[in-house]
Amino acid sequence: MDLEEGAKYRKTREHFYSYQEQCDAILADVNAALEHLETLQKQYLFSELVHLAENIQQKLSYFNELENINTKLNSPTLSMNSEGFIPMLSKLDDCIEYVSSHHNFKDYPVYLSKFKQCLSKAMHFMKSHIVNTMHHLTSQLTKQDSLGLANADNAFTLYYVKFRATAPKVRTLIEQIEERAEKIPEYHHLLGEVRSGCAFMVHVCQDEHQLYNEFFTKPTPRLE
Repeated sequence: MDLEEGAKYRKTREHFYSYQEQCDAILADVNAALEHLETLQKQYLFSELVHLAENIQQKLSYFNELENINTKLNSPTLSMNSEGFIPMLSKLDDCIEYVSSHHNFKDYPVYLSKFKQCLSKAMHFMKSHIVNTMHHLTSQLTKQDSLGLANADNAFTLYYVKFRATAPKVRTLIEQIEERAEKIPEYHHLLGEVRSGCAFMVHVCQDEHQLYNEFFTKPTPRLE
Protein backbone atom coordinates (compact mmCIF):
# COMPACT_ATOMS: atom_id res chain seq x y z
CA MET A 1 0.00 0.00 0.00
CA ASP A 2 1.62 3.31 -1.05
CA LEU A 3 1.46 6.50 0.94
CA GLU A 4 -1.46 7.94 -1.02
CA GLU A 5 -3.61 4.84 -0.53
CA GLY A 6 -2.67 4.75 3.16
CA ALA A 7 -3.79 8.34 3.61
CA LYS A 8 -7.13 7.58 1.91
CA TYR A 9 -7.56 4.53 4.13
CA ARG A 10 -6.92 6.51 7.31
CA LYS A 11 -9.24 9.27 6.18
CA THR A 12 -11.98 6.75 5.38
CA ARG A 13 -11.47 5.06 8.75
CA GLU A 14 -11.69 8.40 10.54
CA HIS A 15 -14.93 9.16 8.71
CA PHE A 16 -16.23 5.73 9.67
CA TYR A 17 -15.35 6.26 13.31
CA SER A 18 -17.01 9.68 13.18
CA TYR A 19 -20.19 8.17 11.71
CA GLN A 20 -20.06 5.40 14.31
CA GLU A 21 -19.83 7.95 17.13
CA GLN A 22 -22.76 9.85 15.65
CA CYS A 23 -24.77 6.65 15.35
CA ASP A 24 -23.90 5.70 18.92
CA ALA A 25 -25.00 9.14 20.10
CA ILE A 26 -28.26 8.86 18.14
CA LEU A 27 -28.80 5.34 19.50
CA ALA A 28 -28.18 6.59 23.03
CA ASP A 29 -30.72 9.39 22.48
CA VAL A 30 -33.23 6.87 21.08
CA ASN A 31 -32.69 4.55 24.05
CA ALA A 32 -33.09 7.45 26.46
CA ALA A 33 -36.28 8.51 24.67
CA LEU A 34 -37.61 4.95 24.80
CA GLU A 35 -36.84 4.73 28.52
CA HIS A 36 -38.58 8.05 29.11
CA LEU A 37 -41.54 6.91 27.02
CA GLU A 38 -41.71 3.69 29.00
CA THR A 39 -41.67 5.67 32.24
CA LEU A 40 -44.47 7.91 30.98
CA GLN A 41 -46.42 4.87 29.86
CA LYS A 42 -46.05 3.28 33.27
CA GLN A 43 -47.11 6.53 34.95
CA TYR A 44 -50.11 6.79 32.62
CA LEU A 45 -51.08 3.18 33.23
CA PHE A 46 -50.65 3.67 36.96
CA SER A 47 -52.79 6.80 36.84
CA GLU A 48 -55.43 4.94 34.86
CA LEU A 49 -55.35 2.06 37.29
CA VAL A 50 -55.71 4.44 40.24
CA HIS A 51 -58.62 6.18 38.54
CA LEU A 52 -60.24 2.84 37.75
CA ALA A 53 -59.72 1.62 41.31
CA GLU A 54 -61.23 4.82 42.73
CA ASN A 55 -64.19 4.51 40.37
CA ILE A 56 -64.77 0.91 41.40
CA GLN A 57 -64.36 1.80 45.07
CA GLN A 58 -66.90 4.59 44.73
CA LYS A 59 -69.42 2.20 43.20
CA LEU A 60 -68.75 -0.45 45.80
CA SER A 61 -69.09 2.06 48.63
CA TYR A 62 -72.87 2.12 48.16
CA PHE A 63 -73.07 -1.65 48.48
CA ASN A 64 -70.60 -1.74 51.37
CA GLU A 65 -72.84 0.66 53.28
CA LEU A 66 -75.46 -2.08 53.56
CA GLU A 67 -73.58 -3.84 56.34
CA ASN A 68 -72.88 -0.57 58.18
CA ILE A 69 -76.54 0.47 58.05
CA ASN A 70 -77.72 -2.98 59.10
CA THR A 71 -75.33 -2.95 62.05
CA LYS A 72 -76.62 0.42 63.24
CA LEU A 73 -80.28 -0.55 62.86
CA ASN A 74 -79.74 -3.78 64.78
CA SER A 75 -77.72 -2.16 67.54
CA PRO A 76 -79.39 -2.39 70.98
CA THR A 77 -78.12 1.13 71.71
CA LEU A 78 -79.77 2.67 68.64
CA SER A 79 -81.33 6.03 69.48
CA MET A 80 -83.51 8.19 67.27
CA ASN A 81 -81.99 11.26 68.93
CA SER A 82 -78.37 10.29 68.32
CA GLU A 83 -76.22 12.43 66.02
CA GLY A 84 -75.62 9.53 63.66
CA PHE A 85 -79.22 8.55 62.98
CA ILE A 86 -80.17 11.27 60.48
CA PRO A 87 -76.88 10.96 58.51
CA MET A 88 -77.61 7.23 58.34
CA LEU A 89 -81.05 8.00 56.84
CA SER A 90 -79.41 10.23 54.23
CA LYS A 91 -76.87 7.56 53.37
CA LEU A 92 -79.68 5.02 53.06
CA ASP A 93 -81.54 7.36 50.69
CA ASP A 94 -78.40 7.75 48.57
CA CYS A 95 -77.83 3.99 48.40
CA ILE A 96 -81.42 3.26 47.36
CA GLU A 97 -81.31 5.98 44.72
CA TYR A 98 -77.99 4.72 43.34
CA VAL A 99 -78.96 1.05 43.23
CA SER A 100 -82.37 1.89 41.73
CA SER A 101 -80.71 3.78 38.86
CA HIS A 102 -78.35 0.91 37.96
CA HIS A 103 -80.57 -1.95 36.82
CA ASN A 104 -77.66 -3.40 34.86
CA PHE A 105 -75.83 -4.46 38.04
CA LYS A 106 -75.84 -8.20 38.51
CA ASP A 107 -77.22 -8.26 42.07
CA TYR A 108 -79.39 -5.14 41.68
CA PRO A 109 -82.68 -6.79 42.84
CA VAL A 110 -81.05 -8.40 45.88
CA TYR A 111 -79.39 -5.23 47.14
CA LEU A 112 -82.41 -3.05 46.41
CA SER A 113 -84.58 -5.44 48.42
CA LYS A 114 -82.13 -5.39 51.34
CA PHE A 115 -81.87 -1.61 51.32
CA LYS A 116 -85.67 -1.38 51.24
CA GLN A 117 -85.80 -3.68 54.28
CA CYS A 118 -83.44 -1.33 56.07
CA LEU A 119 -85.69 1.59 55.11
CA SER A 120 -88.75 -0.21 56.49
CA LYS A 121 -86.93 -0.93 59.74
CA ALA A 122 -85.71 2.66 60.08
CA MET A 123 -89.20 4.05 59.44
CA HIS A 124 -90.69 1.62 61.94
CA PHE A 125 -88.29 2.91 64.60
CA MET A 126 -89.13 6.51 63.72
CA LYS A 127 -92.86 5.91 63.84
CA SER A 128 -92.61 4.01 67.13
CA HIS A 129 -90.48 6.71 68.71
CA ILE A 130 -92.78 9.56 67.68
CA VAL A 131 -96.08 7.83 68.39
CA ASN A 132 -94.89 6.31 71.67
CA THR A 133 -93.64 9.71 72.82
CA MET A 134 -97.02 11.27 72.09
CA HIS A 135 -98.95 8.34 73.60
CA HIS A 136 -96.86 8.52 76.75
CA LEU A 137 -97.62 12.21 77.09
CA THR A 138 -101.31 11.62 76.37
CA SER A 139 -101.41 8.93 79.04
CA GLN A 140 -99.87 11.30 81.58
CA LEU A 141 -102.35 14.05 80.73
CA THR A 142 -105.28 11.65 80.89
CA LYS A 143 -104.25 10.51 84.34
CA GLN A 144 -103.90 14.07 85.54
CA ASP A 145 -107.25 14.97 84.02
CA SER A 146 -108.90 12.00 85.74
CA LEU A 147 -107.66 13.37 89.05
CA GLY A 148 -109.58 16.54 88.29
CA LEU A 149 -108.21 19.92 87.35
CA ALA A 150 -109.57 23.17 88.72
CA ASN A 151 -111.21 24.18 85.44
CA ALA A 152 -111.13 23.76 81.68
CA ASP A 153 -108.70 26.66 81.27
CA ASN A 154 -106.17 24.94 83.49
CA ALA A 155 -106.61 21.69 81.58
CA PHE A 156 -106.11 23.35 78.21
CA THR A 157 -103.07 25.28 79.47
CA LEU A 158 -101.57 22.09 80.82
CA TYR A 159 -102.13 20.25 77.52
CA TYR A 160 -100.66 23.11 75.50
CA VAL A 161 -97.57 23.48 77.69
CA LYS A 162 -96.90 19.75 77.82
CA PHE A 163 -97.27 19.26 74.06
CA ARG A 164 -95.12 22.27 73.34
CA ALA A 165 -92.39 21.02 75.67
CA THR A 166 -92.46 17.62 73.95
CA ALA A 167 -92.27 19.02 70.42
CA PRO A 168 -88.44 19.33 70.24
CA LYS A 169 -88.11 15.63 71.09
CA VAL A 170 -89.85 14.57 67.89
CA ARG A 171 -89.80 17.60 65.60
CA THR A 172 -86.41 16.80 64.04
CA LEU A 173 -87.57 13.33 63.04
CA ILE A 174 -90.88 14.64 61.72
CA GLU A 175 -89.00 17.21 59.62
CA GLN A 176 -86.93 14.40 58.11
CA ILE A 177 -90.11 12.52 57.24
CA GLU A 178 -91.78 15.60 55.75
CA GLU A 179 -88.73 16.42 53.60
CA ARG A 180 -88.80 12.95 52.06
CA ALA A 181 -92.58 12.49 51.85
CA GLU A 182 -92.93 14.36 48.54
CA LYS A 183 -90.49 12.16 46.60
CA ILE A 184 -90.38 8.85 48.48
CA PRO A 185 -93.73 6.98 48.70
CA GLU A 186 -92.73 5.07 51.84
CA TYR A 187 -92.16 8.30 53.74
CA HIS A 188 -95.43 9.75 52.46
CA HIS A 189 -97.24 6.77 53.93
CA LEU A 190 -95.24 7.06 57.15
CA LEU A 191 -96.17 10.73 57.52
CA GLY A 192 -99.86 9.80 57.39
CA GLU A 193 -99.36 7.12 60.03
CA VAL A 194 -97.49 9.52 62.31
CA ARG A 195 -100.23 12.12 62.02
CA SER A 196 -102.82 9.48 62.84
CA GLY A 197 -100.77 8.40 65.84
CA CYS A 198 -100.78 11.96 67.13
CA ALA A 199 -104.57 12.21 67.01
CA PHE A 200 -104.96 13.52 70.56
CA MET A 201 -102.69 16.47 69.86
CA VAL A 202 -104.63 17.13 66.65
CA HIS A 203 -107.88 17.19 68.63
CA VAL A 204 -106.41 19.75 71.02
CA CYS A 205 -105.43 21.95 68.06
CA GLN A 206 -108.89 21.54 66.55
CA ASP A 207 -110.49 22.50 69.85
CA GLU A 208 -108.35 25.65 69.84
CA HIS A 209 -109.68 26.59 66.40
CA GLN A 210 -113.26 25.74 67.29
CA LEU A 211 -113.08 27.80 70.46
CA TYR A 212 -111.77 30.75 68.50
CA ASN A 213 -114.60 30.39 65.98
CA GLU A 214 -117.14 30.60 68.79
CA PHE A 215 -116.07 34.22 69.27
CA PHE A 216 -114.78 35.41 65.89
CA THR A 217 -116.02 35.04 62.32
CA LYS A 218 -112.83 36.05 60.50
CA PRO A 219 -109.72 33.79 60.33
CA THR A 220 -106.46 34.88 61.90
CA PRO A 221 -102.87 33.95 61.05
CA ARG A 222 -102.25 33.48 64.76
CA LEU A 223 -103.97 30.10 64.54
CA GLU A 224 -102.27 28.97 61.32
